[in-house]
Parts: sequence; structure tokens; C-alpha cells
Amino acid sequence: VEAITYFKEIVNAANKKQAACPECGNINPEQIFDIIETRIVNEYGRLTETRKISANQWYQYFRSHTSIPKIEHVKEKLVASQAIPNWWRQLKVFVKRDVLAKVADKQYLAINFLAAPILALFMAFMVRYYDPGQGKEADYSFYGNENIPIYFFMSIIVALFLGMTVSAEEIFKDRQILKRERFLHLSKNSYLISKVVVLFAISAVQALSFVLVGNFILDVQGMFFNLWLILFSCACFANMLGLNISASFRSAVTIYILIPILLIPQLLLSGVVISFDKFNPSVTSDDGVPFVGEFMASRWGFEAAMISQYKDNPFEKKFFRLNQEIANAEYKKLYYVPHLKSELSFCFNNMDMRMTSQGGQIKESLALLRSEIGKELDHVGKEKLPVYERLFPERFDSSVYQYTAKFLNTLHRYYINKYNQAKNRKDQLILNILASPEKKRIFERERKRYQNEAISALLKNNTSAVRIVEKEGELIQKIYPIYFNEHRPRHALDFREKFFVSTKHFAGFYFDTFYFNLVVIWIMSLLLFVALQFDLLKTLTRSFERDKRKKPRFK
Repeated sequence: VEAITYFKEIVNAANKKQAACPECGNINPEQIFDIIETRIVNEYGRLTETRKISANQWYQYFRSHTSIPKIEHVKEKLVASQAIPNWWRQLKVFVKRDVLAKVADKQYLAINFLAAPILALFMAFMVRYYDPGQGKEADYSFYGNENIPIYFFMSIIVALFLGMTVSAEEIFKDRQILKRERFLHLSKNSYLISKVVVLFAISAVQALSFVLVGNFILDVQGMFFNLWLILFSCACFANMLGLNISASFRSAVTIYILIPILLIPQLLLSGVVISFDKFNPSVTSDDGVPFVGEFMASRWGFEAAMISQYKDNPFEKKFFRLNQEIANAEYKKLYYVPHLKSELSFCFNNMDMRMTSQGGQIKESLALLRSEIGKELDHVGKEKLPVYERLFPERFDSSVYQYTAKFLNTLHRYYINKYNQAKNRKDQLILNILASPEKKRIFERERKRYQNEAISALLKNNTSAVRIVEKEGELIQKIYPIYFNEHRPRHALDFREKFFVSTKHFAGFYFDTFYFNLVVIWIMSLLLFVALQFDLLKTLTRSFERDKRKKPRFK
């Protein structure tokens, strides 16, 4: 009590004679720190960063109230009785303290560990669709449930939401403890890692309970671990995002207002709510994901979940490579080569205009032919088309047309043969699998157990009227993105690709999309931890506040 009145007397507080709460009689020792750090108010009535009484002044007040004549004597008496524990021991203490605090809060435990299974129960029950019009034969089937893609997407959003809510106040609520312990010069890194360890453990349990309940109700087979890993990774990303905002803002209200604001871009830029093809043309492209979408964990998580379910399920694994060969050959023979033939015919029919001012379209068509035929010649050899270097307006003539048309006809037959051969191999494989009525029943049971029609349609994109588009001198494949394998990286580190491709390029290598996407999410989480370690977001918000205070006020 006397300590509080002592410090209030020095700062000349209005209630300097009052130490205890006048209503309840309680004494809050934390107010000593607030008194010591009382800041100067500027001419606009706003608090500045300058303390009203400096540390040296406090020391002079201390000397004036004690009989110790020299500072050396003070140092001798204030020697720490114990050495600061090492990083590992600090980490264990921080973790233990955090766990005990959470275990003691029964309401916290109930909300955080029941929220995930309850949400999974509600979501899975609502999206468990089947057609009741079939009468007595109506029955639920994972194969026919059109809502499975939505279930995967909403699962990721739930993981992001729970990850942010469980972490958004973690550092903020410790601010008084951190203020006291700051004078002990403890390791900030050990404190932050203790938070990460505890939060990741909570997120692991939440993701596990969600997948257990949701997959059981919807009969999702063959991807329990993969879906758990995706949700856990997204939740950990959200944990790191929540810790950053927890450490950067002074108000709990501000923190919880930010959560929906941060979730909205995750919803919008996931590729589900609005297809990437339907975005504003100024922010998207026909050949890939919008650049800003690459920073959304929801986009990486949803793509990983969809491709993992389709490509890695026990039924599709038997046919994926054959289906990929068939799909790519079908695209080339039905859309790609015919489009090149059409461009070549246009150039020939309008050859007389190629050197006039109206020859711009012919120039663009020949540039497209050079680009695409050049890629084909990289596989079959430049000698297959000797006139390739003459596909320019000033050198194009009837002989170039004839040689090129012949090459395209040969290329067309090549892809027809490739399609037929792959189709025959698949048909033979199916015949071997269906060798008996029992094997046929097993085949159909596995197909309906592991495959989903809605996912297949989304990843193949074969219901869209647009199968191929031309953009910036290139032909872009829109059909069968899941089977696409002709990557055209602009440089060694170019990993950007169209949505739902099964492999990603990076540094000259090709990686399975499921694993690549998870690595991207964890890299983003690591970057958020670095930002937390160096208080980058906090520094940014404080600098914004200082700039705002510096602005002149107009009368």
C-alpha cells in the first residue's frame, strides 16, 4: 500500500492518497508499473512515447529516500540471487506454465476441444446429400455426394478460424507478465516457441477430432492422414498469424475484429467461392492463379485436399497414369492440333495481306505457330520441319504452308495413335480386373467407395465449354488440369501453375502437388514466426500510429 502511494506522490497523481479500490478495497500491484511508465501528454492531448519521469530521475528519488550514499553499494545489494536459467529450462517453464494455466480454465478447454467435433458433426450432417427421389433404394453414397468439395473447403476454413481464435489473444493476455519479466532479460525466443508448441498441440487435437467425426459421417475413405495433415498445417499457419496480431495490437476488441477481416481473403481467393477464371482480368490470368492468391493458405490447402483425394485413392491409383496419357492425347488431337491447323489456314488464305498494314493478325498467327510448333519440335526433333525458320510474314509462302500442313497432319495422326494405344491398354487392364462376376462387384464397390463424381468433374473441367484459349502468343489448355504435365516454367524457380495440376515445378524438379502445397504452407508459417520474432507487424503498426500523430490538425 505504501509503495503505491509513494510512487503516486512522486508523479503527483490526482488520487495520490488512494492505494486501494474505493469500491471493493482490492489492491492491484500492477498499477506500480503503470505509474512508473506514465507518459507525457502532447499539446493535442495524446500520449507520447516519452516517459514523464526517466529512469535516472527515479533513481535519484530512490537515493534521496535511502541512506545509501553510492551507486556501487546499491549494485552490491541488488545482485541476483540466482543465475538466469538456460534456453531449454526457460522453454520447459514457459510450456509448463502455459499448460497449467489452460488446464485450470475449464471453460477454455471445453470450448476449444469441443468446437472442432461439434462443427464437424454439424457440417458433415448438413452436406450428407443423397437423392430421396429413388424411394426405397435411396441411400447415401460418397460417390454421388455433390457436396464433398464444399466439405473439404469448409474444413480448411474451419481449421483457419479455429487456429486464429485459439491464438489471437495468447500474447496479448500475457502483457502484464511480460512487462514484469522483461527486467529479468529472459529469452524471448523460448517464450515464443513455448506458445507455438502448445498451440500446435491444441491444433493437432482439433484437426484430429474434426477429421474423425466428419470423415465417419460422410464415409470419406483412404485419406484420413492426408486430410488431417492438411487441416493441421492450415491451423498452424493460422496460429502463427494469430500470434502476430496478438503481439501487435493493444486491444482485444481490435484483435477479434481482425479475425474475420483476415479470413475473408482466404474465402475469396481460395478458388472455390469464385473461380480464378472469373476474377477481374486485371488481377488474374488464364494460365494460372492470381498472384495474390499464392499467399492464401486456403488455396494451397484446398488444392492439396482435392488432388490427394482424387489421385491417391486406391481406385484411381490403378488408372491415373493411363488416364493422364489418354486425356493429354485427346486434348492434342481434338483441340490443340486442329487449332494450329486453323491458324495455318488463315495465314495461307490471307497471304497476300501479310506485308500490308492489315497483316497484324497474320503476324500474330505465325508467332503462335512458331511458339507452339517449336515446343513440339523440341520433342520430335527440328529436322521434322525444315521450314520452321520460315514461319515469318516476310518468308511465308505456299511451300512453307504445304510443309507445315503436312507436319501438322502427321502430328495429328501421332496423337490419334497415342490416344488409341493408351485407351486399348486401359481397356485391357479393366478386362483383366473384371475377369469374374465377383471381381466386377469388387471393382464397382471400390469405385463408389473411393471416387467422388463432383471432385472428378471439377478436376477434369470437362463440363466447361472452353477447352482451349489463346493468350499472348500461346495456347493454354483448360480441359483436364489434373492430368496436365507439359509445364512451361519461365525460370528455374517458377512454381506458378494453373489450378489443380497434379505436379509442380521448382528448381528444375517436379514435385507431387500434395507435398509441394504442404511445404508452401509451412514456409509461410515459418515466415510468420520470423515476423513475430522481430516484431515486424508491431513495428509497422507503431510507425503508422506515429505518422498519424505527426500529421497537423486543421482548425
